[in-house]
Amino acid sequence: MSGAKSRFVVSADWVEKQLGTRGFRVIDAAWYLPAHNRNGAAEYAGGHIPGAVFFDQDVIADHTTGLPHSLPSPEYFAEEIGKLGISEHDTIVVYDGPGFFSAPRVWWMLRTMGAENVYVLDGGLDGWKAENRPLETDLGEPVPTTFTPHFRQRRVTSFSEMRAVVDSRVRQVVDARGAGRFTGDEAEPRAGMRSGHMPGARSLPATSLSANGHFHDLATLKRMMDEAGIDLSQPVVTSCGSGVTAAVITLALESLGHTDNSLYDGSWSEWGSRSDTNIVTGPAEPIERKESQPLKAHITRLEMTAAPKNSLPIPANIQTALMSVQDMPLSYYRYLYRQVGKRWHWYERLRMSDAELSEILNSSKVSVTVLYVNGAPAGFFELNKLNDDLVELAYFGLFERAIGMGIGKWFLLQALYAAWQDNPKKVTVNTNTLDHPRALQLYQMMGFSPVGTSEAWVPPMSDAELLMALDR
Repeated sequence: MSGAKSRFVVSADWVEKQLGTRGFRVIDAAWYLPAHNRNGAAEYAGGHIPGAVFFDQDVIADHTTGLPHSLPSPEYFAEEIGKLGISEHDTIVVYDGPGFFSAPRVWWMLRTMGAENVYVLDGGLDGWKAENRPLETDLGEPVPTTFTPHFRQRRVTSFSEMRAVVDSRVRQVVDARGAGRFTGDEAEPRAGMRSGHMPGARSLPATSLSANGHFHDLATLKRMMDEAGIDLSQPVVTSCGSGVTAAVITLALESLGHTDNSLYDGSWSEWGSRSDTNIVTGPAEPIERKESQPLKAHITRLEMTAAPKNSLPIPANIQTALMSVQDMPLSYYRYLYRQVGKRWHWYERLRMSDAELSEILNSSKVSVTVLYVNGAPAGFFELNKLNDDLVELAYFGLFERAIGMGIGKWFLLQALYAAWQDNPKKVTVNTNTLDHPRALQLYQMMGFSPVGTSEAWVPPMSDAELLMALDR
């Protein structure tokens, strides 16, 4: 894990090599507080990365909220970003001056609106200039294009949702403002706002996640999360002064594989300016350290003795593809395994050495088939042909993003068609009480019958093991 970097952060060397490539776009997202004594638009005009367009966060915003640079509607965002020549299919690199101040906000906005291949430039424009890399002053008009938004509502937390989160403590709240503003020892820079923080919030200043314009490595980010009392197995809402630097925390969370997070767009500009919100001062609440305890699982063994006779149509309005993978790289398999199994406590294969996992995957008896939805991986199943008469459905599941698309039954049926293609006498599968709550019901619906039960203890992975798994 030591030295491993975020998959969302790219180097200046890499960016310079991509300049001019078809479908490669660069966005200058510089925005500053008055205390910075800098002007993003003026700096852009004075010299920017060749081909970069300027994204004005005060203009491409919802101006009806009374709050600074609120997230605009998907339609308005799409219209404005399309004028800048950016489509949702492009590979997009966002930068600001110092590196990790305002650029992550636009990174988050683009991803929230449906773009997938979005990155942040390590070192920012300040680092680019310090290394004497090419600049241009051309302010020519970009060629407009179409950006089709696919708005991800769950990535945004509204005021009413934020109030419920604070009252119920169902999600962790991480505050990206400076420590003095969090405790209330420093006044807020905006007039009319109270000082302090939301009850139960954790403090992790956004400025601490980078040094000299470079984002910290994953091991350092994980340590900082631990020290702040942030549990990466639980959902998180990020907040800051006005919704900008909260995205730096989001970037760190997603770099560490955390996906159940959202950003409170109103942030302290909204919460701190109201008279009906609860505020506390002083340090964060003491961190409650919990030791990971083994989880008890009730296992049900099932089998089916005849191939399925039912059929289901291909899900409408989405593009699907199934691909049987040969010579699968171990890193890709572990990625699939983590994405499908992290909610259901799949740990066994993550604990295996390269040699152990290679032996399994290279066996002629084992086959892995990956499901792609709209061009991106969305699940997999693994079959183990124990002998000519017996096939085991060893693993089956969907990525979190694919759950709810209505493809689970169809995908399981495809797995069963594959299991029965050599006419075995029996196909088996195991499920347990740590799996999806409807897993047992779904297997029975598809023709499996329970044949036995047992119990087992599943030891959770330690932080060190999880970090090592991320690094492999």
